[in-house]
Amino acid sequence: MSTQMFVKSSRIQKAVALINDLDSSKFPLLLTRILQKLHLKEEVFNKEESSKLEISLSVNQEQLKLILQTLTFIFQQAAYHLAKPTVLAHQLQSIEINEEKISAIVQAWIANAKTVIEKLKKKTIAPKQMNDVNWELRLQSAQSSLSKLKNPIGIVELSLESNEKIEKLQMEFSHTDLYSFYNQLELVQSQLDALR
Repeated sequence: MSTQMFVKSSRIQKAVALINDLDSSKFPLLLTRILQKLHLKEEVFNKEESSKLEISLSVNQEQLKLILQTLTFIFQQAAYHLAKPTVLAHQLQSIEINEEKISAIVQAWIANAKTVIEKLKKKTIAPKQMNDVNWELRLQSAQSSLSKLKNPIGIVELSLESNEKIEKLQMEFSHTDLYSFYNQLELVQSQLDALR
């Protein structure tokens, strides 16, 4: 049995009613635009386009926003679950989208799924990506008050990249701090491994 991708909440039901009433000739174009913008952190339509679309689809601003959010959510869920067309169709039936709209959504998904999934895989949730790590060990061996002091310090430098800019982040660790940091990284690694 496949995981339920959509819950029939009052918000979804309101959106489904609006989606089912949309002009079927304009619906595939709307779906294509949503799929083209799915991986981007920007609105599907700018303000001017949204105003024209409200008139074209005979909906108000709030209704259009709900329609776009719901269709975006449908495709995000389909991408997350790597939904096969038949599974997606079944899931859409469970929230009572009509057959004509289901067919259009599934056809749009078939035509764009591979591209969308590839683009989403490349998308990051963090604004900066680590691209290099350097380290060195420094040993403080004496101090005016303590002649036999041996205090190792680990210096870790991370190269972080964002929008083609590289930023260097240097961190200084005592033995205890570095060991604690290492244990945190081990925990993160084990959780990532558990997801595979």
